[in-house]
Amino acid sequence: MNAFSLLRLGVAGLLCVSGAQAGSLIDDGKTTLKYSQYYWKENDGGAVGPNRDEWVQALQLGFSSGWFRDVLGFDYTHALADGLRIGDDASSVTNLSAGRSPRDAHSINKPLEAYLRLQWRDDARTWSGGYGKKSRRYLIYTDDATRILPAATMGWDLGYATDAAELRYSRVHAFSPRNDTGWGERLENFRGQQIDNLQIYSASYRLPLGTRLAGEYAEAQDYLRSAFIQAEQRVDLGASQSLVASLTHGRQQDAGELFEYTGVPRLYEAENSHDARYLDMTLRYNIDGHSVALSWNQVRGDDFDRLFFAQDHGTWNSSGKLYFFFGLRDEDMYKASSSLDLGKFGLPGLKMSSYYAFSNRAYGYDGFSRKEFQNVFQYSFDGPLRGLSLAWLHDRFRTTGTPDGIHRQVASRGPAGIITEHSERFYLTWQRAW
Repeated sequence: MNAFSLLRLGVAGLLCVSGAQAGSLIDDGKTTLKYSQYYWKENDGGAVGPNRDEWVQALQLGFSSGWFRDVLGFDYTHALADGLRIGDDASSVTNLSAGRSPRDAHSINKPLEAYLRLQWRDDARTWSGGYGKKSRRYLIYTDDATRILPAATMGWDLGYATDAAELRYSRVHAFSPRNDTGWGERLENFRGQQIDNLQIYSASYRLPLGTRLAGEYAEAQDYLRSAFIQAEQRVDLGASQSLVASLTHGRQQDAGELFEYTGVPRLYEAENSHDARYLDMTLRYNIDGHSVALSWNQVRGDDFDRLFFAQDHGTWNSSGKLYFFFGLRDEDMYKASSSLDLGKFGLPGLKMSSYYAFSNRAYGYDGFSRKEFQNVFQYSFDGPLRGLSLAWLHDRFRTTGTPDGIHRQVASRGPAGIITEHSERFYLTWQRAW
């Protein structure tokens, strides 16, 4: 019996209970309607990168049930997306899937979420579990939500939480790309070989006096493993001010016979083994809804740019995960960022966030340099238009460097590769829940 049949039977079983019990499922549930339009104009700045000119729209309708006997519930969301306009000069499309050319992009019609969930609670703790398709969110792996529709995975989950601690586990076996139709595809490496599953373990603990410890481990079977540990300290300074410092150390390694030791054309060079490590530090000052931060990220060993499976859109719990990865071997990134709530200055609903990041060396490249500046304005309406928001993202990302012919033979076009992108993205979103 396939996953869809199991979910259908499970939901049918929940609905075939007595009237009073079914009432709590439906009456305590929440329906959400979301409509979006995105327009993205992007070019490679005369270097190497995608050129895009796409205007797309999407509609999502979802229902999240209440709880049957405070134990069982379900979530279902369906989505449609299509193109309003694809420019003649576009060399790629990213919110939809391309046909024979970007202008022949396919529409999307698929379930985003079909999930059975369960819980058991007492005064001190909560046990949880579930099975199905949904967007999963971990620091070490995330189903990407940066496109007009999010990615999702099929699998099952377990959780345990108290006021101070949280433990989570997921095992996924299928992936639904953010820009394609379907329930889910099997996990594969870049040679098309099946990866049986991706398992994710997560733990976090909050200590007194603002200290938080966290760690996660994920492994794509016989392919790739990754882990990190993180310590965070928050100090309240009074008068709506706080200081937050975090330190993260992570590692990524090959995990078996499915790893492409012979390389992947245009993405990864051949290697006998893969062992990449990173150290990341951030210091953030918050005051009355605003913030400024300084970050530093260092990569050692190998390039920190491998994915858990070929279709994976890429996750990295680091300040170096920006428009692309600042993740080459021996790359040291420095970043300054800020956020402003302009409502404090008489413009309610308007927020701005910015960052600038740079690095100036990477193993195996001559003349290496990577720089990025990003600025985002977001306005959320209130009153009769509550639920409507507009946003504008402006980004300049540029990487230069040539292989030295000794340690590197070809320039990578992977997540941490020699890529340049100039981007203007405009977002319109309306969402209502009842």
